[in-house]
Amino acid sequence: MRSVGGLLVLLIALPIGLTAQEKKPKPRQEYAEFSKLIHAIAVKQMPKEVEDKSGWGQRIEVPGRLPLARLRTIYKVKDRYEAPHGAWRRFKGKIEHPEKNLKIVVKDFKQVNATTYRVVVDVDATIMVAGEWQQWQKGLLLISASGVADANLTAAIVCDVGVSLNIDKFPPELKIEPKVTKLGLNFVEFKLRGGPILPGEFGDNLRKDLNDGLRQLVKAAEPMVKDEINRAIAQGLKDGKGPISAAAIMKALPAPKGKK
Repeated sequence: MRSVGGLLVLLIALPIGLTAQEKKPKPRQEYAEFSKLIHAIAVKQMPKEVEDKSGWGQRIEVPGRLPLARLRTIYKVKDRYEAPHGAWRRFKGKIEHPEKNLKIVVKDFKQVNATTYRVVVDVDATIMVAGEWQQWQKGLLLISASGVADANLTAAIVCDVGVSLNIDKFPPELKIEPKVTKLGLNFVEFKLRGGPILPGEFGDNLRKDLNDGLRQLVKAAEPMVKDEINRAIAQGLKDGKGPISAAAIMKALPAPKGKK
């Protein structure tokens, strides 16, 4: 897998007593500014594309002579012959036009204790996923198909950021250690581009396979996505200004032991 994110990359709850007549509160201005900063960092660092080729390229050993030899794909490997065989499939995913198809909203930023801050982020992303299928029988290509779909995903992300002061450096340096503690992914919508991949039941199975392939891509990219989120939040705090910034956190830190 190359490093979209995916994966990938890739990132106010209403009060319980909120009545239907009450308006949804607008995000605080500093949240909006931090959201833009995180978005810019995420777009810059996220992979352009993720790919799953784990189901592509299977071969079996075959005799040197087979019927319809000219129609078969045969490879000589040292002193034996191999041919493509079975069902092949591969998937690619990417966020096209991330300025439009990736939305990141910081919903909360609060201090949990003296050395931990919590960032709550909502993400809404539209991912393009492309699938390709081939069915082989001892080197004979029986069928080949491809399809492209758009999938809308949302994610509720909670990241706890540990902070400490490195007094071994002068001037003292703020150490920021973010860790995603919750990554709740929700698949909202899945739409094929164009018509069916193939007509009939076989085409329906390929559509389902494409949907499943996207889920596999996202699942496989989850560790990478968490790393990218951690890096984006850490960089955002370092680059941020005002109350959501390394400077503001540094001021709020308790004095190191032995220091006043």
